[in-house]
Amino acid sequence: MENKIPHPLDKGTSPDGACDSIFLVHAAVVKVSGQANALDADLLGKLFRRRLSRLERVLASHGGRVVRNFPQGLLAAFDTAEVAVLVACEMQRRCAVIPQIMDTQIGLKIGIHPVAPGHKQATEETTAAWLTTLRGEGTIVASEAVVEALPATLHEKTSPLDSNDKGISIHLIDWNAIPMRPLPVQEPQKPTPPRSASLILRQGRRVFRFGADKTVVTIGRALDSDVVIQSAKASRQHCRIVYRLDNHVLVDMSMNGTYVQSGNAPEKAIRKNMMTLSGSGRIAFGHSCEVDGEHVFEFEIG
Repeated sequence: MENKIPHPLDKGTSPDGACDSIFLVHAAVVKVSGQANALDADLLGKLFRRRLSRLERVLASHGGRVVRNFPQGLLAAFDTAEVAVLVACEMQRRCAVIPQIMDTQIGLKIGIHPVAPGHKQATEETTAAWLTTLRGEGTIVASEAVVEALPATLHEKTSPLDSNDKGISIHLIDWNAIPMRPLPVQEPQKPTPPRSASLILRQGRRVFRFGADKTVVTIGRALDSDVVIQSAKASRQHCRIVYRLDNHVLVDMSMNGTYVQSGNAPEKAIRKNMMTLSGSGRIAFGHSCEVDGEHVFEFEIG
């Protein structure tokens, strides 16, 4: 027998004895990047998890129930179309203010669709997910049944979209035009002390220390670099080490590449690309760490 989604707040039946519809919000985190460089998997995963954490916090603050988690999104259920739309708008707002890393854009797409009494759960979940594919990141797309259940003040913030192959009438919700939903009153929480993270670079007697307040460290032959290197194979603006989201990310901008050897892992050549530095290891600019040891730097993250 096909499972049905239980009512998110266990309200049971309406006064006339009929079970009310519930409203599904499918939120999908997507990567939209115009750059050729690709973030390494660990950092990209962290960027996705940060946004998913924001979505879960919105649900915890504003109501709704998580039906299912996905690697790059979640499915939530609400007892009214109004709450579903308002929470979806808040999700978009919370994700929109997260800083992006370099030229990589990570956004959020949301689809909203109801589950009427007696309808199959799997079918309606699929439709909610399909709605997220109809427009780009930063959008909320809802089926007509959702829009028709909205109060007039929210209904007027929607606009119909072109027809589709499923024969479902759909609408785009202008979440920027919908006022923020006030948070419920909560007890004040003790501030969490900020995490400290430092980057140390050593080359012989030369030692460079950078704290978390130094978000970009420039390295190259140019005399105005934070770390000036003398290697003949290095470029004037060879690379940068960017500190963001508790990560130090090395971004190569050179002709000959940057070579990184972390811990006991094999050496990795980075050319016009980026990678996350962790622990300790060695960095060479324009040549292997195994060659020309005079110009090899040791690094330490901690």
